[in-house]
Amino acid sequence: MARWGEPVSVWDGAKHFSKRLLDRLRFKAELDNPSPPVRKPSDIDTSTTMAYDAIEMASPIYLGDMSFGALSGVPNVALARAADLTEIVTGTGEGGLHPEVRKCKRITVQWASARFGVDIDVLNTGLGIVIKIGQGAKPGIGGHLPGVKVTKPISETRRIPVGLDAISPAPHHDIYSIEDLGQRIMALKEATGKPVFVKVGVTNYIAYIASGVARMGADGIIMDGHGAGTGASPLVVRNNIGLPIEIAVPVVDETLRREGLRDGFTVVAAGRVSSAEDSAKLIALGADVVSLGTAPLIAMGCVMVHKCHLGFCPAVITNKIEENPVKVLSLETATRWVVNMVRGWTSELKLIMEEVGVSSVRELRGRRDLLKGFGVEAEDLRLIGVEAF
Repeated sequence: MARWGEPVSVWDGAKHFSKRLLDRLRFKAELDNPSPPVRKPSDIDTSTTMAYDAIEMASPIYLGDMSFGALSGVPNVALARAADLTEIVTGTGEGGLHPEVRKCKRITVQWASARFGVDIDVLNTGLGIVIKIGQGAKPGIGGHLPGVKVTKPISETRRIPVGLDAISPAPHHDIYSIEDLGQRIMALKEATGKPVFVKVGVTNYIAYIASGVARMGADGIIMDGHGAGTGASPLVVRNNIGLPIEIAVPVVDETLRREGLRDGFTVVAAGRVSSAEDSAKLIALGADVVSLGTAPLIAMGCVMVHKCHLGFCPAVITNKIEENPVKVLSLETATRWVVNMVRGWTSELKLIMEEVGVSSVRELRGRRDLLKGFGVEAEDLRLIGVEAF
């Protein structure tokens, strides 16, 4: 997909070997036509909006928040430029902005607990602001960029000493209650005039959290599910904390609808979104937009060594940033590959929507009646509002 920018399949064949709940949900249309031809998609509308229609998008794809430092600079710029070229949105992660990323328009900037490198000029860049409370791979424990990756460019951007770990505390030290969160949301809106989203890891009580976020005036919530990628998460946390995004989305959607908070409020689903079919299912379960993090890195050449935090990435995507690098990722190539991936992903989504009989993302959203569950416990199906096969 990254090479050619074309759809590869309609239904994701890899799901048949998976035990993940999302993979055990199938569209009814797949049962009727399990092997449709891959073709040029018809005139299906994949455009959508975020933040009470304040942000328009050509496709319901948000390229996930990955910081300058976690990534090696060129990937950050490639993601931001790809978002501009495809008219979607990308998050910049915490830690200030790469100078070339700052020039791009379709970005959000992050207000994390440490607020490295964040000032009013950074906040006024891009389309919106993301208050990061947590992330799926390590909910509740803050963030950590190891000292080995805090080189001079990162030191200058984040305004911290060279070689020292950049640790974001677990809590925001000015947010200890839902009312505190409301004050921060209003302050950021008044200072910038931009939409504000809140990013959280998916844990118990996510429906109540989303309700509180909506009531406090946020324009949307980014929910990061179990299994979401990060290079520096402790294994005990990564493997044992967090819930799958496919459980959170329908529960949050139903709760917000019941409380009259759903219209215009944006629900972004993140965490192990690995195919266009995953995207379609999450939208059918109730999401507005899906977030992709690992997928665009693979499009740029990631080979999944899982040593991102050490700074020696063989694909020069997450390596530490040296003043005289031996190898540098090609910005032109990386941008082209991500653009191709987004276009191919969108084309696959169009083919799926055509198969299930909807003509727009708005028609697909919340259509849990289009899905069937295979080998899923009755209680789980009741929770997510999907019928058994």
